[in-house]
Amino acid sequence: MNLNIRAHNTKVTDDLRDHAEKRLARLERYLPRIDSVVIEVEYEETRSAAHRHAIQVTVHSAGAILRAEERAADPRAALDMAADVLSRQAQRHKSRLYGRHRTNEAKQVAAEPEPPERITEPDGDEEYDEYLLGKIVRVKHFEAKPMSQEEALAQMDLVGHDFFLFLDASSNDYALLYKRRDGDYGLLTPRRE
Repeated sequence: MNLNIRAHNTKVTDDLRDHAEKRLARLERYLPRIDSVVIEVEYEETRSAAHRHAIQVTVHSAGAILRAEERAADPRAALDMAADVLSRQAQRHKSRLYGRHRTNEAKQVAAEPEPPERITEPDGDEEYDEYLLGKIVRVKHFEAKPMSQEEALAQMDLVGHDFFLFLDASSNDYALLYKRRDGDYGLLTPRRE
């Protein structure tokens, strides 16, 4: 396992590095091919002393990306909580892969995915006077490997986000998968004119 620790406004001790290696090595039970693990340790002056240390852990394993972010008064405690979250995500991922493999063996036929729900624009020529003021404070880069809609749904669930941008293998174009308020999912795909 390739472990990379980055620190923001703090220093990473050897004790924390050893603790991280020991805690995250347990993930190899569920994810045997872990490519890399990136741990970001950040210290912030917050009102609550219980949330001053933030730990964000990102695990890259054979095409799957697992991520957890936790806060605590102590970086070791935040790392322990993030490792527990990652462990649950890895168990879900392994059981999903095993279940998919068993289902595919039984069916031997790939099912056609349902067409995405069409999204229409609101009626009328309404002009909006309100704009969101703000600025981009963080930019993230990611590898875009072609994947099916089912794989994208699994990745979105693993990451724990309400949306997921991916490169759709069927259309070879980007698509955005998002969770709807009713618990179902929607898919936004670009249409070129």
